[in-house]
Amino acid sequence: VQATSRQWLTKCVPLRIQLLRIVVHLIFNITMHPRVKVYKLSEEGEWQDKGTGHISLEYMEQSDAMGLLILAEENQKTLLVHKIRPEDQMYQRGEESTIITWHDFELNSDVAISFQEQIGCEHIWNQIVQVQAEVQKRSSEGPRLDKQESQPSGEYLFVDEKGLELPWPELNTIEEISRVLNNASPFQRDRLVPTLLKPNWIPKLIDVFKQAEDLDDSATLAHMYGAVKGAIMLNDAAVLEELLKDQYVMDIVGALEYDPELKSPQPHRQFLNTSVAFKEVVPIKDPTILAKIHQTYRTQYIKDVILPRTLDDATYATLSSLTLFNNVE
Repeated sequence: VQATSRQWLTKCVPLRIQLLRIVVHLIFNITMHPRVKVYKLSEEGEWQDKGTGHISLEYMEQSDAMGLLILAEENQKTLLVHKIRPEDQMYQRGEESTIITWHDFELNSDVAISFQEQIGCEHIWNQIVQVQAEVQKRSSEGPRLDKQESQPSGEYLFVDEKGLELPWPELNTIEEISRVLNNASPFQRDRLVPTLLKPNWIPKLIDVFKQAEDLDDSATLAHMYGAVKGAIMLNDAAVLEELLKDQYVMDIVGALEYDPELKSPQPHRQFLNTSVAFKEVVPIKDPTILAKIHQTYRTQYIKDVILPRTLDDATYATLSSLTLFNNVE
């Protein structure tokens, strides 16, 4: 009987891993690269099926703007490239609908995008609305150059139509870092990621957090909360992986304790260090596996306890995917 049980478990474990990988793949693609059908209105007033593919929001270098890109799922052929326009009522979507329509001036025709899943439609719709708001804001303000007074250390913010850079983390630059990360438009977010991934940038940010906490500097700690939240909301897998590393994650949790919208700091680190007990049903000797287990729990805690009212659907799905990937590994 024991031999039969072992054989059954040997067969089931690989199957479980395969199923988890399928689930992770589905969650990632439904949210980040939704599956869609593309339709174009013919001169006879009939909707013509132009193919099935996956849609994403991309930066279009030639026009220096954000646009929708749809690639065919079979051969990655481009089905549609559309620069997002700022006009009100340009895009139409009914309540809880999975179809987005608009009149494409370049094609001189109406276009409809039908999404397989509603969560994917909501994700792209929210991105379109955000891009429109950013373009309208820039149009009303005109080109601008924001530059802080020179400080004795690091690089400093430079904002124009082509992008921006983050200052080096210091006690006197955390407010600016928080502002930039939380106000960056979708096409600026990708350009912020390389700065966060520079050697020693995140360790320096954490060092500044420790300084502010030692000084009991409530104003800087509130901005630190904004900076860390903004970094998470960039929704970049590499940035999230770095922030959630074992040597950083408790300080990241600590920074998230100082939400300025709450009356007092929340004791998240105390709860994780004293109230949570890790029990091994089966002894685990591999330190890498243990680290993954702890990272998975802390990621779920950040997602479900600390930031549930803040995270958008895309970031929530990415964090969920990271925990699933850890479970698969």
